[in-house]
Amino acid sequence: MNWLTILNFIKNNWGWEIPLVIVLIIFIRVKIRGFFWRARNGDELTFKEFIKSWKNGIEGSTPLQQTKITLWFMIPILVGLFYGFFATIFSKMYWLALVLFGSFPITVIQLIATWQRYKIQKKVEETMKELEEQEVKQNV
Repeated sequence: MNWLTILNFIKNNWGWEIPLVIVLIIFIRVKIRGFFWRARNGDELTFKEFIKSWKNGIEGSTPLQQTKITLWFMIPILVGLFYGFFATIFSKMYWLALVLFGSFPITVIQLIATWQRYKIQKKVEETMKELEEQEVKQNV
């Protein structure tokens, strides 16, 4: 048996088992080592510490940061809808092309609304910074 035969056998007979084995190896490695992640300062973190730190970071994000993330991730969605529309037409799945075509304007409107919300939130944040700077100057 050569390597190609073995790989084909694994691919044909063990389709879902390989990802399961990879997850088990990672799980066992984490259990043996006791940590898997590192903090920014280099400290080793357990899974619970990592989740707690991640949760605190997510809860501490500002509405402006959340809107900015939403805005950036709308772009791949629009690109996917655009390419998916043409791919479904070429594969003659017209019902799916119709669904993608119908969802494109809705997604564009969501993008525009998110962009407007981002501009407003950015302006409010800039105004708040200016007010804080003026207050600091008055107190000094």
